[in-house]
Amino acid sequence: MKALPVIIVGAGGHAVVVADALLASGRSVIGFVDQDVQMHGSSLCGLPVLGGDEHLSQVSSAEVMLVNGIGSTGDTCIRMRVQQRLQDLGWQFSGVIHPSAIISNFAGLSPDVQVLARSVIQSNALIEAGCIVNTGAIVEHDVAIGSWSHVAPGAVICGGVRFGSFSHIGAGAVVMQGIQMGPRTLVGAGAVVVRHFEGHGTLVGVPARKVGN
Repeated sequence: MKALPVIIVGAGGHAVVVADALLASGRSVIGFVDQDVQMHGSSLCGLPVLGGDEHLSQVSSAEVMLVNGIGSTGDTCIRMRVQQRLQDLGWQFSGVIHPSAIISNFAGLSPDVQVLARSVIQSNALIEAGCIVNTGAIVEHDVAIGSWSHVAPGAVICGGVRFGSFSHIGAGAVVMQGIQMGPRTLVGAGAVVVRHFEGHGTLVGVPARKVGN
């Protein structure tokens, strides 16, 4: 059965990357919706910015799916709130898998997960709803990633790591094998996490240490 065409919610940098991945995978993309009225009528990647969310009232949710194009710079709650509001109105959200990504047949991904170019997800990894595995990130075997988390470009999550929902693993960061971290953990770019961290907080440096409250 042919996949339904999609509209991307948001028209910023992440939305453009998502659009490129969708087009590369052969998906039909109608355009973007965004609340910034100055963008209405413009185009990105050759696709129109159709208007704000009100444009969706002109489209049937039985014939079109949505894709979350809102990025994450450390606060994934915005992505979640927008998606849940539209889901409450009856919209379904599609996932995104770039054709250059490598995903084990034995990995488990929620339907709306986004896996971008040249990323790798290995056997028995479990990635929950709303997550982004960004460009060139590596998620090794038996990793469990909580919902609405973001693995930023070039990050490496070694085997058996577990971290909770609403977490952000910064660009180029490494989380060593078997590490467990709580929800709402923010790992700074380039950090190397070598021990467990409970609760939530920000981890920076090599080896990573907790800063702030």
